[in-house]
Parts: sequence; structure tokens; C-alpha cells
Amino acid sequence: MALPHSSPFFHLLLAFFFLWHLPLGFSDQSNCQAWLVQSIPTDMPDLQLVPGVLSTGDVLQWLAGNATKSLDLTVQYWELLAGPNDSNSGDYGYSEAKMKKFGADVGREVYKSLINAADRNVDIRIIQHSGLYPNYVQEASDLAAGRTNVKNITLLLKNWWGTGIVYSKVWVSDNKDIYIGSANNDWKSLTQVKELGIYLVGCTKIARSLRHYINNLWILSTLNSTDYTRTIFDSQWQASRKVPCWSNFIPKEERCRPPLHPARHVPHVNGYPIIEDPATFDISIETPGMDASTASSDLSYLSFSPPELLFHNFQSDEQGWIETIKSVENGGTVRISTMD
Repeated sequence: MALPHSSPFFHLLLAFFFLWHLPLGFSDQSNCQAWLVQSIPTDMPDLQLVPGVLSTGDVLQWLAGNATKSLDLTVQYWELLAGPNDSNSGDYGYSEAKMKKFGADVGREVYKSLINAADRNVDIRIIQHSGLYPNYVQEASDLAAGRTNVKNITLLLKNWWGTGIVYSKVWVSDNKDIYIGSANNDWKSLTQVKELGIYLVGCTKIARSLRHYINNLWILSTLNSTDYTRTIFDSQWQASRKVPCWSNFIPKEERCRPPLHPARHVPHVNGYPIIEDPATFDISIETPGMDASTASSDLSYLSFSPPELLFHNFQSDEQGWIETIKSVENGGTVRISTMD
């Protein structure tokens, strides 16, 4: 299973693969637990949450509500607060009763939990795309206004790759509790759209890798893209493309020193090779929402894109998807959740 779902755009994506028959137990982490997380549209009585699966709105509130030190978010866009009175909003004209029936109050509660975390002096970092009309990143700006402990930046990946957006939806609380999934910071993603994710609790090793990636994004946002990008000719696609100056699409002798540390170095020039031994997490993870467990241990992985942001020995999303499909034994099952 790779989360979040794919997009037709070249985007920044983070995927987490998890096999649900991991055994109960412990390793270097005292108590790493995982639950599947879902959003189910209201007014669909025949489509209920699977027993043991959690609600996205609840999980996001828990992450913000339980944070005591830090909270990191990567966000595509913001619309947690409905706008039935705003003539520019798609919510315009709906009554308060209708909005409540739609579940808009869940988005408001999630936003309120972020405000409460900020008021508790939790250090909050937000990395986001430029957002959507009409309010763009106003909710994040309001959250940061007058609070030195809340920092939000807008990272435009098109300045680095010519196209693309911050697409991943990740919350990391206190460097140990995590949400990775398809749900946007939008009330409709909580109660009007089918969304899927994973909630990890007490998983410090995984959180550490995620935070390293977020730190790299943060560094990227501080750099002048004009100084760190090149336009090259892609012989495979017969097209010119903009890439960071440390990209493997640039001949090795012409690349700059990567400003992101530690960047992954490979000897190939034309694109990025398959990683023969990608980084995996050999961690026993409890699954309280699931009944099944086995005595055997399976590995989980994180994958990232674009490839210029890879670090250590983490693989790209495409390799992760292919290797997951190839790992299934004869007669096995592959389940894929995707946008289109």
C-alpha cells in the first residue's frame, strides 16, 4: 500500500508502505503502533468505517492536541474553515444546518486544535504550496500571526523543476507520532471525500526520517532557486527541463555541491538508477485495530520524490511502487488506491 494516492501532476509525494500482518512486539522502539485512517463522506449510510480503522478528523485533532514540543506539517492547500457566507467560496449559500450535516464543523475543530497547540507554545512548522482561491494560505498566515513559535513558508517547486507542487500530506507530532495520507487540510477531505492514510504512534525512528526530509524542504525554501537550478536537455524525453544543479540529470563534473545534507550520490549520469538495497525499517509495529498477527516480521519503507530530494539510501516513489508489486507472491493480492 502506498500513501497518499497518486496525481496526474509532477508533484512532491511521500509514500509509506506497511504490511498489516506485522507481529505484535517491540524492537528499538518501546511501543510503535499503527492504525489505518479513513475519511468517509456523510450521507452514505452503507459506507461505514471498517472496525479498527480511525477517522481522519479525529487523528489530526489528536496529533495537534497531544503535541507538547513540536508539530511539523506539509500541506497542499488550506480550507479547514468553511465559507458559507463568502460569495467567493464554493460553500457560499449553504445554511448552517446544511454545513453541519456536511461535517464542516470537523474542519473547524481541527483548525481549533492547531490554534490550541500554538497557544501552548508548541513549535509549529508548516511547509505548503501556494494554496487555492479564494483564501490561498490565509489560514496558515492567521495561525502564525503574532506567534513566534509558528513558522509557515510557501515552497513553489515550479521554481526548481519548472512544474510541480508540495503534494504530500504529513503531520509529525513531537518527533514520534505521525499521519501520512491523502487527506488535505480541507474540511471536505475529512467528511466529504474518500481519503486513506496511516496513523503511527510512538514511532520515533520513522518520524526521524520524515523530519529529516521536512528539514530538507525547509532548507530548499531558504535558497534562491535562480542560483541553484540549471536548464538541461533530457535526451530520453527529447525536451528541455529545469532541475536543481546537483541533479543526476546533469553530468557529474558539471553538478554543484548539494546544499541538502546528506544528499545521495550515485555514479550514473542519465537519470537515477534503481537502488539495489533501499533503506527499510525493521521495526515491530503493533496494530491494535487489526485482529491478525504472525510470528514473521515484514519490512516497511519510506519513499520520496522528486529524486533530487532523496537522502541516505531512500528510494524514489516509482521504485517503491514497482518493488511492492513485485514482492507479492504467486496467488497474492495487490491493493492500490489512486486518484486517477
